[in-house]
Amino acid sequence: MKISVCIDMMYTYCDFYERFTEAAADGIQTIEFWKWSNKDLDRVCSLLRENGQQVSIFNLDSHDEKLSFDLSRGILNDGRVAEFLQALKESIPVYKKLDAKAMIVLIGEHKPYHEENVFKCLAAAKPILEAENVNLIVEPLNATDRVGYCMPYAKPVFSLIEKMDSPHIKMLYDLYHQSMTEDFDLEDIHRKIGLIGHFHVADAPGRHEPGTGNVNYVHILSEIAAMPFEGFVGLEYRATKRDGETYGFLKEVGYGF
Repeated sequence: MKISVCIDMMYTYCDFYERFTEAAADGIQTIEFWKWSNKDLDRVCSLLRENGQQVSIFNLDSHDEKLSFDLSRGILNDGRVAEFLQALKESIPVYKKLDAKAMIVLIGEHKPYHEENVFKCLAAAKPILEAENVNLIVEPLNATDRVGYCMPYAKPVFSLIEKMDSPHIKMLYDLYHQSMTEDFDLEDIHRKIGLIGHFHVADAPGRHEPGTGNVNYVHILSEIAAMPFEGFVGLEYRATKRDGETYGFLKEVGYGF
């Protein structure tokens, strides 16, 4: 099982650029983050080299501040193909500079789910992703924390990914969000594991480290570790103590640092 840590959400007791070294000291070899447009990418690359780390995933983004904000809410559901492709073309050089493994894209808010709009955007991106050997990961979010998110459920996203029929377009299965949506289904994960490109981990409720809520992470991650899954399990939670002291659940699963 490959682990990455979201250093936008974790290690927040120190400056963003200090988090690489803090995570490395705890044995974390792979990091992830959200936006790239607000970061010094040359400094990020230098820190990755210094600490022997890599990047698993980051969010699709743009230098255009309005588009960057809109992407953080999701534009696929509105069918904003041209802007989506603009952001994709801006993000691909960042992806290659960081030697990342995938990028996250959100669907949208405050409207009913329009699969035809989402499909139209992803279909336009598909030949670019395949030509550039870039992976795009579509993420459902729960509609409690993210009020108005138009597609909080896993099954319609699995259906969409199946229709896209591309190894470069998969789903981000966030165990916290699907637990909050009361949509978590381990059997569904078994059946659809080939459509999942990345997992996220936080306990529910609370979005703190495993062991603080109601999700049986030792069992779930043990199951995932036995599946034919080649992506990363990303830790994306607000720790109630120093982050390095919250990784005991991984050792129970058999992941050693």
